[in-house]
Amino acid sequence: MVGGQSGVSVTESDTVDPGAWFDDATGLPGSAFWDLVLAAESSRCSRWGRSATVVFVALAGLEEVIAQWGVEMLNRPMVDLGLILRNGCRASDYVARLDGNRFGILLTETDEIAAINVVERLRSKAERDVGSRMSQGSIAFGWASPKGKRRLADVVGAAMARLEQEAAEGG
Repeated sequence: MVGGQSGVSVTESDTVDPGAWFDDATGLPGSAFWDLVLAAESSRCSRWGRSATVVFVALAGLEEVIAQWGVEMLNRPMVDLGLILRNGCRASDYVARLDGNRFGILLTETDEIAAINVVERLRSKAERDVGSRMSQGSIAFGWASPKGKRRLADVVGAAMARLEQEAAEGG
């Protein structure tokens, strides 16, 4: 079993890039862990009728950040942002670095109204502590919660669309 999640296992035949399990730069779980947790939590929410919210966070405008600081400096704002996200969430929530400029947060036992409060608190801290140090780029958020009979996994696309829209508007 991975991370103590019952019903979630990885066999020797599974071939996943080791970097997908753990991000060395931020110390956060990676995209493979995120996929397993999302599937397990989606099943739990459906089975028990519990709420949860998927949140994506991205450092948008990376081209400008790389032009200003160089690609080797890209990890510094990502490490700082990852720390803000992890420290700003409860122990029962999941935070993972999904790729070079994007994080995922799974807010357990959190409906969309409560999630908006979490997102705005995280946004304020991230913009103050990370965004204020960048002359280019912005921090974008996207989130969604299932309603009715929709599963948590079904709202990932909606959260990603909200993230992309906010990133296009400049955070």
